[in-house]
Amino acid sequence: MTQAPASLADLRRRLDAIDDRLLDQLMERARAMEDVRAAKAADAGEGGPNLRLARPGRELAILRRLVARIQGPLPPGLVVRLWRDIMTSFTRLQGAFSVVVLDAGSDDRSKPPAQLMGFARRHYGQATPLLTASSPAQLIARLDDGRAQLGLLPTPEDAPDLNWWRNLAPGGLQVLARLPIDGRETQPGAFVVGRQNFEESGADRGLLAVAPDIEASRAKLVRMLTDAGLAPVGIIAETSVGGRPLFLIVNESYVAPGDARLAILAEAGLRTNVAGGYGVPLDLVLDQPLKGVPA
Repeated sequence: MTQAPASLADLRRRLDAIDDRLLDQLMERARAMEDVRAAKAADAGEGGPNLRLARPGRELAILRRLVARIQGPLPPGLVVRLWRDIMTSFTRLQGAFSVVVLDAGSDDRSKPPAQLMGFARRHYGQATPLLTASSPAQLIARLDDGRAQLGLLPTPEDAPDLNWWRNLAPGGLQVLARLPIDGRETQPGAFVVGRQNFEESGADRGLLAVAPDIEASRAKLVRMLTDAGLAPVGIIAETSVGGRPLFLIVNESYVAPGDARLAILAEAGLRTNVAGGYGVPLDLVLDQPLKGVPA
């Protein structure tokens, strides 16, 4: 005997019960975050400078795990948006959290770096305070004085005249993530920066600021990096400091400070600083070349 389909009233009661369970789980997660905050405070000293609220690497690792578990018609984009709101809201439960965004001062909101505020709002949600800075120097000052915990700057290839990345250095300002996290490396984006150590997500690019003490073309630079055991996939910016060239290189994987390969480069005449890194975006198309990849 064929079972009669459930009535709309029954289906709505089922949805209501699911909503109740979801809310119960969210309340349990909020209580767990109170324990997380207490543990962080104990490790860093109550209210101390090492109380790191945002953890971009762990957040991206969580999203990768959740997206991989999806079955059925649930859209992955919905999962990313929901969990981004959840994670940001719970971050703010741990303490004051705000983000400073470079204000391009342009009326054209369709071009970088004018898109930064849109990237920030989409990633950090409607409730997170977003401050603005009129220059990279002012943005860094907002991080230094504690008014913001993270900053958003255009990727160097999208705003080559700013050269803000010259300020990146181990133990100081570092790139921590790339937005949008569900986009592609080949599209315009933003770098999240902060004065905290980069945290790996499990699939990450490394950023290296390379200052040659020798004459080196881009092709020679790539060969020297490869010979040292690195895997450069793009030179995304170039400027000069004190009359000498400075390059920002994307490596296939993250390179930590103190990596033995950096010493090999130094001996070969390439002074190399770790500038942070970013997790590979969730929707990465591997057969798309990175902008700035040397021919």
